[in-house]
Formats: sequence, structure tokens, C-alpha cells
Amino acid sequence: MTKWAEESDHQAIRAKAIADLAGGAVPPWQQKEILLTSYLVRRRLREELPKPTEEGDRLYVLGFQGLRPVVKVGSTGFPEKRFDTHEAQARNLGYALVDGWISAPAGTRSEASRQETTTLTLLHQVLNGHTPGGRIFEWFHGHDFERIRELVENPKALLSAFLQSSPSERQP
Repeated sequence: MTKWAEESDHQAIRAKAIADLAGGAVPPWQQKEILLTSYLVRRRLREELPKPTEEGDRLYVLGFQGLRPVVKVGSTGFPEKRFDTHEAQARNLGYALVDGWISAPAGTRSEASRQETTTLTLLHQVLNGHTPGGRIFEWFHGHDFERIRELVENPKALLSAFLQSSPSERQP
């Protein structure tokens, strides 16, 4: 996989994987492009992990593709283990990992959890106009990964987007 990754046009491979997934590819995937795309995302997340030796929980955004895109937002102190769990769950539902982002340490588990809850609440208000069923869900169906990543990565932009939304769209 590593050799093929080094010899491949990653953009073209990712585009083919997303097209195959959106077209209804089902696991176990025979398409090498899908497997390589997920492999490359995980490899990049490991390489780009900010301050990997620093302890503390981190926020993350994972982009999955199936018949439509799905984005997962959460926090964890153990990224590799958590991402394995999400990939297995997603694969069982016909989705593959196609993008990802992880923050620098956001503090203790409790601090990161509070930040995650606030972020999820504001994201639902900005993207959906409400918090579904009064509950905070970590999955965003049909939304753009890059938009969500930008908002999670920049809490001031998220708050600004929330404040710019119509007051009638905001629900507690």
C-alpha cells in the first residue's frame, strides 16, 4: 500500500474513491482507490498530529463518504483507537474515511468534552437551524467536511456564524 501511495496521484485516487462510494460501492471494497484513500487519511493524521507527545484530549473531524457525505465531530484522548472504532462502524454502514483533521490538545477530558458539546450545539444551529430532537448528535449527514472543519478549527468563526444566523432559526 505504501509503495502504491507514493506512486499515485492522490487527488485522482480520492476523486475516484468518492465517486465509487457515492455510486453505491459496498464493503468489502474491491476498489483499491477506496482502500488507499482511507489509508492516506490515517497516515496524514498520524503525521500531522499536533504535538503528539503532549497529553490531553483533542477535537477531531472525520469525513466519510457513502451514498452521501457524513461528517463526525468529537473529542478523544486516544485518536488511533477512536478512529479505528469510527471506521469500523462506518464501513458496516457502507461508508469509507475520505478526510480528517485533529486539533492540538484541548485540555483535560472534562475541558475537551465541554468544548465539544458547545461546538456540536453551535454547529447544529448553524448548519441545521436547530439541535435535532433537543439532543446533541456528533454526526452531520449531507454536509461539507471542509466547512465543518473550518468551523471546528476556528471557534470564533463558528460563534460568528451562529450570531449571524436568524434568531428564528435558533432553538435552545
